Amino acid sequence: MVIPARSFREAPGVVELQGITKEYPGRALSFRGTKLELKGPLLWARNLTHAFRMKAEDTPSVTAIRGMDLHIGQGEIFGLLGPNGSGKTTLIKIIAGLLKPTHGEGTVAGIPLGETRAIRQRVSYVSTTGWMGLEWALTAEENIRFYGQLCGLSRKLAAVRTDEALRMVDLWDERKKHPSALSNGMRQRVILARGLVLATPIVLLDEPSVGLDPVTRDRVLETVCHTLASRGQTLILADHDAEWVERAADRVAILDRGRVRGVGTPRELLQNVSHLRVLDLLIQASFTARTAPPSVIRRWEANERPGPQGFTHWRGLVEESPEALAMVLNWVCPNIRQVVEVSFRAPSLQDVMGLLGEEYPHDE
Repeated sequence: MVIPARSFREAPGVVELQGITKEYPGRALSFRGTKLELKGPLLWARNLTHAFRMKAEDTPSVTAIRGMDLHIGQGEIFGLLGPNGSGKTTLIKIIAGLLKPTHGEGTVAGIPLGETRAIRQRVSYVSTTGWMGLEWALTAEENIRFYGQLCGLSRKLAAVRTDEALRMVDLWDERKKHPSALSNGMRQRVILARGLVLATPIVLLDEPSVGLDPVTRDRVLETVCHTLASRGQTLILADHDAEWVERAADRVAILDRGRVRGVGTPRELLQNVSHLRVLDLLIQASFTARTAPPSVIRRWEANERPGPQGFTHWRGLVEESPEALAMVLNWVCPNIRQVVEVSFRAPSLQDVMGLLGEEYPHDE
């Protein structure tokens, strides 16, 4: 997918967030469920002590988002990347009008964040993680059309857009089948199609690649992205597949520990690691880091492969220099005869995610 020439930084903001913080309050554990009625003074005392200990140890509050600023331009395809616990889900729910922030201000489609009901009317939230269940008594076509009418479309308009959505997700031939007769990937595409029947200013796709094989994912999701972009709708993608988001998005925000660690076009973000290379080693030996790694290694991991031959896969992000390979080999596997395979490649957004996260190890 080609990144448009105009700058979305200067485009009118369909999502504007300033200093957004979201805290989930802690909870105090109670006596409920403690079996104080068990016979015998010893059992009674033990359960009572356990109950008091549970009562005293309250669950601490959790800050999912910390002072986040974000600008998403009108008509932009914007990607959200980050590991588990980075704040993606909370941010998605705030943009979709499902949550209010604890602190901060902003607008979604020109509506203040506090007016969640009005925001929900302007955002099509498509979650393929299962919380928006299908009606199993209806066919795929009926599920999509019913959803459109439920959201206010006329019968005729819902029918027209249902046909368009079915073709976009490549389900036209299966439109008369019930969910029970569809594969898991096909059911995911039905859920994806439901979000396409509404002409909302913002479409939010939460992990749209889940359950889709690579060929179907590329064909269907790129068709969806191009179609929504041609309509002038803003598309926000939140996915764990960094490679796909890198190809699809105009700009990407990388989240870690509730903060935006980097934002820009994929090309701009990759400039942060342009001086590095990903080195893969396959060695016929186990690996134990007995000394500190050489300075050319920025981050690394090693995984032993099961089997009688005892292979270990070592992967690292290393500085690009003439001495780098020799320094790494000498540290990982001094016995060069045990090296089975060596390969270099350019880093991806997945590598940028890991590197940016390690730059803020104690930022809590």
